[in-house]
Amino acid sequence: MAMRLSRRSFLKGATASAVLAGTHVLGFASRAAAAEPAARILVLVDLAGGNDFLNTVIPRDDVGAPQRSTYESLRPDLAVPLSALTGLSVGTAPGLGTSLALHPSLAGLHKLYGQGRLAIVLGAGLAGSSLSHFEAERAWFLGRFEVRLDPTGWVGRQLDQSAAARPRAVSFGGEVSPALQGARADALGVVTVDTFALPDDPLWQWRDGLERGAALSALLADPRAGLAETVARSGRLLVEEAERLDGVETRGWGSALEEDTWGLGRDLRDVSSLVRHDLLNPGAASGFDFYHVRVGGFDTHTRQGTTDASWGQPKLFAQLSRCLLGFQQDLDAIGASSRVVTLVYSEFGRRVAQTANNRFAGTDHGAAGGMLLLGNPVVGGLHGTMPRLDQLDGNGNLEVTTDFRSVYAALIDDWLGGDHTAVLGASFDKPALIDG
Repeated sequence: MAMRLSRRSFLKGATASAVLAGTHVLGFASRAAAAEPAARILVLVDLAGGNDFLNTVIPRDDVGAPQRSTYESLRPDLAVPLSALTGLSVGTAPGLGTSLALHPSLAGLHKLYGQGRLAIVLGAGLAGSSLSHFEAERAWFLGRFEVRLDPTGWVGRQLDQSAAARPRAVSFGGEVSPALQGARADALGVVTVDTFALPDDPLWQWRDGLERGAALSALLADPRAGLAETVARSGRLLVEEAERLDGVETRGWGSALEEDTWGLGRDLRDVSSLVRHDLLNPGAASGFDFYHVRVGGFDTHTRQGTTDASWGQPKLFAQLSRCLLGFQQDLDAIGASSRVVTLVYSEFGRRVAQTANNRFAGTDHGAAGGMLLLGNPVVGGLHGTMPRLDQLDGNGNLEVTTDFRSVYAALIDDWLGGDHTAVLGASFDKPALIDG
């Protein structure tokens, strides 16, 4: 039996699909004008749960400090054997000289590393973190620890600086990431591009014979102040973006991620499809230049795994590596490799010593982790200082040697053309992560 489209069901679809990330709700600006294709794009990939970076970039010897021996001693069931690291070297840790290698499930990323298109930032984190998922994520999303006076995200504040007339940020997963929340700028939350559509009802007779988009636009054209304006503004955003995204081709154009029907692969294919659409249709471009995707499962307190890619962290790594390599191949194919930088991050690393034993071994919440940057514009190689495994903090955690906000600062200034001090509220020494 067909169901009538009610006011409640429309509003539910509107607020779930087109989320107003801005805190202001009045003075909605028209978004009818088409955007230009973004010149520079930033893609954020969140490894939710706290990725164990020590099993991501792995010590191979004791040069400079007892790195390998301490690693094996504290992780008898989780240390990746040296024999599995053959052909995966990424050079030596700056300062220490310890030889490092990528996890064997990250062979795709190692290929990009060999091409100079992968930058690895060592020891990244926020000193003094409580190791709470909520508090750590909030700090990474917002780019600051103190949020009582300003709950906006670091990307949202960068967007506010430009005061764009249309949403320029999209978050996959159905909700807008807090990182994209601005005071003035809007952001879009979608599950997938293909499912982002206006709700419809075959039994509904649209007013004055108008098609549903035009009818809904007319319905939302005369908002009142307060809550009505909030709903109207969200509704107008839904109508305009749904119509714009309806023409985006996500399958059948030759994506390296064509067969992915869920998760990271599907989300990154949607991103490359939007970038491709904008390049092919400059007069009807989506105009997005910030994307956020999220991958769960990295809270590996138990059954973390070592090298078997059928389960645990190695399985997550295999998915991550394949999808990021496929995404970069898509960008190569559509001629957008010089336009896109991808940042991979997680809210914290893991403790050095394993918990439990044998197959049940895992790791607790830790401090320092790491960050990855991918793309033609990045300065490939190792950046920052690797924490010493023989100089842990009082909780058995790796010391933070790179404030993650310094990486944000480099992206804001050197890639996005912004002012990191204005966006982050403080000045940071920036690593040289962007070429030119």
